[in-house]
Amino acid sequence: MKTILITFILSFFTVSLFGQSLQISEASASVNHLTATLTGNSIQIAEQNGSVINSGNYKSVANDPSFKIYPMQNGAYIVRENIANFVLFDSFGSVIRPISNSTQSQDGEKISELATDPLGKTIVLYNPEVRNGSKRGSQANIIDLENSERDVFYREDQEIKAVRVAESGEFIAIASGKDDNEHEVTVMDRYGNEIRTITFDQEIKGLNLYGSGSTLTVFSEGRVAVYNVGSGERVGSSSFRGAPLQFANYSGSDQTIVGLTGDLIGTTLSNIEVKVINVAARKIASQKFSGSVQVSDLDRISLNRTGRFNYTLTGMSKDLKLKASF
Repeated sequence: MKTILITFILSFFTVSLFGQSLQISEASASVNHLTATLTGNSIQIAEQNGSVINSGNYKSVANDPSFKIYPMQNGAYIVRENIANFVLFDSFGSVIRPISNSTQSQDGEKISELATDPLGKTIVLYNPEVRNGSKRGSQANIIDLENSERDVFYREDQEIKAVRVAESGEFIAIASGKDDNEHEVTVMDRYGNEIRTITFDQEIKGLNLYGSGSTLTVFSEGRVAVYNVGSGERVGSSSFRGAPLQFANYSGSDQTIVGLTGDLIGTTLSNIEVKVINVAARKIASQKFSGSVQVSDLDRISLNRTGRFNYTLTGMSKDLKLKASF
């Protein structure tokens, strides 16, 4: 009986501790990883292999640190000219229209930011911090390609920490916070109608909306949690140690959370580790990646499911292919 018991215990721990694994391999960046460069008086949007898919004339202001180009998968792009002025270009490189996102606050504001789905169906411009005396507020609005904007978010004393538009373009999530204990995410449809507010107990670093937007992933530098947008209930959560979390998202098909950690210096992400958390089985598969990748914008990293427990992380200079088993 003693031998049988010991054998059973060893078998149990083998399944529990060694029954899961994760393999990481790298591949050329997917076609949706577009690069945007300003050369002379021309903006060029190119695929990872260097093939230029769009270009347009643009006269830049030299050495403006707020200048930024936001490329979209259909070749269109948006230019942030300075602190709060944007110019929209179509997929032929022609100007659609300029737009100002300035609040005109006499006390100042931070550089305006932009969030959109990959095809530009829903575009959100937001002011992460607007100073009004001793208060630090924020605001966001949805813009259309025509001459219209809709103010959809305003906080007098909360700063915006992150904004995410679902890949479908149908839903928007806005994270805001104040001090160390007031952090929340407001989820709305693409017209600005609020659906739900979800609180989070740490300063929010990033967000993701799974699929059409039914599931919300919220993460700080060391913790991730997933919520059902319809009910507000938490689906699962996990803590991360070591290097800070740079990306996290949820796969509803597999009931897994995928988290990417690493040290980001400039645009170089190194000391990379990926964890896949099986929420249903309560198991974790993790693996370090020996190389480094270039990341121009953390918001462009996305998770694509290619099979059961198989995923590809895109939006970097290399795709990371993941194969987990539980």
